[in-house]
Amino acid sequence: MSIYGVIMKKNLLALALLGSISGLACAQSNVTIYGIVDTGFIKETGSDGRMGENINNRIGFRGSEDLGSGYKATFQLEKRFNLNDGTISGVDWEGASNLGISSPFGAVRLGRLNELPTETFRTLDPFNQFGVGSMLLSSQRSTRLSNTVRYDSPNLSGFKLGATYSLGKNTNSDSIATGDIPMKNQGADNDGYAISVKYDNGGVSALANWSRLADSNDSSVWNLGGAYSFGPAKISLGYEKTHDKGWKLGSVKSGKRSSQDNWLLGLVYQLGAGRINASFSYMDIDHSSKWNGSKDIKKYSLGYEHKLSKRTTLYGMVSWSDFENGQVADFYRGSSADDSVTGVQVGITHKF
Repeated sequence: MSIYGVIMKKNLLALALLGSISGLACAQSNVTIYGIVDTGFIKETGSDGRMGENINNRIGFRGSEDLGSGYKATFQLEKRFNLNDGTISGVDWEGASNLGISSPFGAVRLGRLNELPTETFRTLDPFNQFGVGSMLLSSQRSTRLSNTVRYDSPNLSGFKLGATYSLGKNTNSDSIATGDIPMKNQGADNDGYAISVKYDNGGVSALANWSRLADSNDSSVWNLGGAYSFGPAKISLGYEKTHDKGWKLGSVKSGKRSSQDNWLLGLVYQLGAGRINASFSYMDIDHSSKWNGSKDIKKYSLGYEHKLSKRTTLYGMVSWSDFENGQVADFYRGSSADDSVTGVQVGITHKF
């Protein structure tokens, strides 16, 4: 065999080896690193000015492996932190820590995940339930759930369905029977459930949710709402009903035992690279064990966002909350709250 033939044979072997290595690489997990960094200044009535965030700061890792026939193994790990001082927010992997399988029939994930009602209902709020402009929040609101299995359906002609099941802390007959928080003795050691229905068809969207947090003494929340987009504007309307029985995720919240009705009206208006956000939130609280009759809160919010680029945004917002009296201010914000609170927030967000 000529020298030329030997060289060609070696080149072909090298190409074949490279091809097999490439095939192995394709079978590995595809991992995406992403995050948000956000900071600014906040000033509210009765409080000193402080540095804080609007959107939660985070760094995350999201990946998948193609299993063939439309199936994928998926995972997500997300850490939340405070940008202004570098400290960790919540548990080590506060944002997410889950593993699952996606398929043509939907996705199933296990671990720590977003709560369905919060994830969907917050889209009706022009401020996405962030910052001083956020709508008034239920005392049973929770952003993420641990020890949870979650199912998300594929898109079914504009409809998407979701469901979660969360284990409570009491996993045997004695685990929470005694101690500082005797959940079992007080009947508060229930498992958690949630169902969600969403519809999105161009300019029209609607949603409905029902949830019961784990270890909440069977407290429950349901909500519904929708949004309509036309030209540069979008209007949204939502209603939420909360039955708080004095517990939340295993912690005693006896001072919050109440029934709450919460309404939200929102408006978003695009102005080129800018966006105006406005909302009115109204909450009626029936705290009959301590109050004589129900009391209400009204909150008005106005904000502006301006995109400097695809990833970087400047923002500013102002809100005014009007509490019926000191009792309801104490219920919602704590003993130092004033009967009315004005909040101002400015800052910058970068997504990567």
